[in-house]
Amino acid sequence: MCTVTALPRSLLSRSSRREPLLLRVACNRDERVARPEGLPPERWVVGSRQALMPIDPQSGGTWISVNDAGVVFVVLNSNSGCAQPPGDISRGTIIPALVEAATVSDALTRAQMLKVERYAPFRLLLFDRHQLVECWRLGDRIRHRRSFLGSAVMRTSSGLGDAVVSGPRRTLFQRFFSDPDDPCAAQDQFHQHRWIGREGISVNMLRSDACTVSHTVIEVGFDTITMSYRRSDSVQPVVAHVAA
Repeated sequence: MCTVTALPRSLLSRSSRREPLLLRVACNRDERVARPEGLPPERWVVGSRQALMPIDPQSGGTWISVNDAGVVFVVLNSNSGCAQPPGDISRGTIIPALVEAATVSDALTRAQMLKVERYAPFRLLLFDRHQLVECWRLGDRIRHRRSFLGSAVMRTSSGLGDAVVSGPRRTLFQRFFSDPDDPCAAQDQFHQHRWIGREGISVNMLRSDACTVSHTVIEVGFDTITMSYRRSDSVQPVVAHVAA
């Protein structure tokens, strides 16, 4: 369960930041309160690539990562609202199998080689500075859709059922990004938003059994790639870098 947004270079050029950005991806991770807390970002060396990723101690994998080629990987659960088979391989292991990819097309090729029928339903988002490739499981194969990153994008999921939250969150997203003076600030405010009385479907969600447990921001610059990770109960983020 997550909410993910991405801002392309064309929108980030409005920002007043001294260091120009090529891509900015933000992610709220929503989890059941009984699940172990995620661990701060670690630097992984996979082949010739370096990658940053927070770690889910239950699976040993992750839900979000970026490598030094500027490819961003995010996995969301896919929830129809009905009971789903759990799968015998954790979805957290998907991204570590892909992070050596130098391009989104390379990552897609690697994803198509996974035994996807062994995972519970998921959506895999692959970003670079120009495009988004969105993948999903259909039977024992990966289907995908490729789109140009010309404006801000948002994808979301919920254990209540993706359709329950997607409409309200998308309407809110469109309001935040209709004409933002500072797109980075608008993105951060969107990910912190919580409706009073509708906490369970909020972007920064809260239910008796689950809540938003962490916020991750990836910034892809010309020379440096940064991951900022903050647990929801903490003020200070953990920041890690790799050279682009």
